[in-house]
Amino acid sequence: GTENVLRACCVLSIPYLLYTSSIAAVGPNTSCEPLLRGDEDSEYSGEVELPYGKTKAMAEKIVLEANGKKLSDGGTLRTCIIRPNTVYGEKAAFLQELYLVARARNGVLNYLEPEDTERNYTYVGNVAWMHVLAARNLQLKPDLLAGQVYYCYDDTPSRKGFLVRHQLLSSADPSLRLGSHIPYWKMWLMIQLHRLVRAILPPFWRPRPFLNVPLLNTIVTTFSFQTDKASRHFGYKPLFTWQES
Repeated sequence: GTENVLRACCVLSIPYLLYTSSIAAVGPNTSCEPLLRGDEDSEYSGEVELPYGKTKAMAEKIVLEANGKKLSDGGTLRTCIIRPNTVYGEKAAFLQELYLVARARNGVLNYLEPEDTERNYTYVGNVAWMHVLAARNLQLKPDLLAGQVYYCYDDTPSRKGFLVRHQLLSSADPSLRLGSHIPYWKMWLMIQLHRLVRAILPPFWRPRPFLNVPLLNTIVTTFSFQTDKASRHFGYKPLFTWQES
């Protein structure tokens, strides 16, 4: 799909392309190494294992390689990339699902991440605003923005993901309380058991999809960043504060 978009830009002489990627293009990955307070230039080793991350990494590569290509009218294509992280908003499905599960457990919100795990969260309105500013400034200052990658950020606290989710959900329903930590080994065993069940039961019954080990490793690995690159390059400031979000 990304290749077709780039091909269309060249044929139709569309000079600017702002590509929405994901932090999944970088990590966390199979190395399970922590990245704490990284930025756009931080090296993060290891192979991206989840299919979504692989396709995003491939797309980023061809988008950056297309920067500077000649268009059919003789002009030049300018591209840049934005990497949203975990995005939350009024209609975030994963928050709704967590809320329903917690209510079914008498208001208890259990969590999987270990105590030393951190994540960056970003409010969806601020992500959208960053895209607007980047698209505008890619045209005004192409020599600065072209070929660049930007992480999405705002003043949502960089902290353990389950604490952010608990604060978001409990602000809407004060009866929700934080439960206990689910050990990694228990989830790993459940995943293997579920894989066995899925292999045995079809065609009589097909269980719903469950976690896999690469996704479990992603959840329990620290990956957070601290950057002001978008602010320096195109004057980005969040539209919404943490309290408003």
